[in-house]
Amino acid sequence: MMIADMSANVASEAAEALKNVDISSAGWGLLELFEKGGPLMWALLFLSVIAMMVFIICLWTTRQSAVLPQRMVMAVESCIRRKDYAVLMSMCERDGSSFALTVHVIVMFLQRNPRASMEEVREVAGAEGARQANILTRQINWLSDIGAIAPMIGLLGTVLGMMKTFMEMAAGNFEGVKQMQMASGIAEAMITTAGGLVLAIPSMAAYVFFRSRVQKRITDMEVAVTHILSVIAVQMDREKRLSSTYQRGTASEVMDDDL
Repeated sequence: MMIADMSANVASEAAEALKNVDISSAGWGLLELFEKGGPLMWALLFLSVIAMMVFIICLWTTRQSAVLPQRMVMAVESCIRRKDYAVLMSMCERDGSSFALTVHVIVMFLQRNPRASMEEVREVAGAEGARQANILTRQINWLSDIGAIAPMIGLLGTVLGMMKTFMEMAAGNFEGVKQMQMASGIAEAMITTAGGLVLAIPSMAAYVFFRSRVQKRITDMEVAVTHILSVIAVQMDREKRLSSTYQRGTASEVMDDDL
């Protein structure tokens, strides 16, 4: 009962002290909040800088021209139909998009393995496409990681602030409550928690936005690569028919000469 009465007295004195605080003169600007939040605010500031950098990088790397430029699809198809692989390789290297890099790997495999089957070509295309998709997904996952770490740092600040407050209470300095000496620990706890949430919420919102954007880009690229593989399959089938016709024609000429 004595502990309960003591806690009730502390709470009532703290509430009375808070009523007497002049909020207009407290100076609750961003800089003041940062200073009152304690040392963990520097960790949140560092994470916020990283989150901003990741956001800009994701905006740049997930744009349409960086993943699947529409002009490249038509240009690649035209080069494959003409069998102009040298120009196609050079064009893909200059473009540097995810689609162009995937096509570059496919064409390089065809040049090094002219007798490869279509199934082998599809396996190479699938592996490189998965690698490009993983690169895009890994970048946006940084935002999700920051969104998960920031509240944990805020929670740690809350624990440290409350520890500071209860240590002052354990010292028996109850008069300090009236003078708002204990309020600094509570303020540190609340400010750090708020700072972690302020960083985590936009980070998670950005992650959801970029996740949807990347999924759309990857789906569109899969459709484009499938179309290019179909063109390659038609070309390979045509070459096989021509080769078979040429072999039959040569065999007929040899038989005529023997007769």
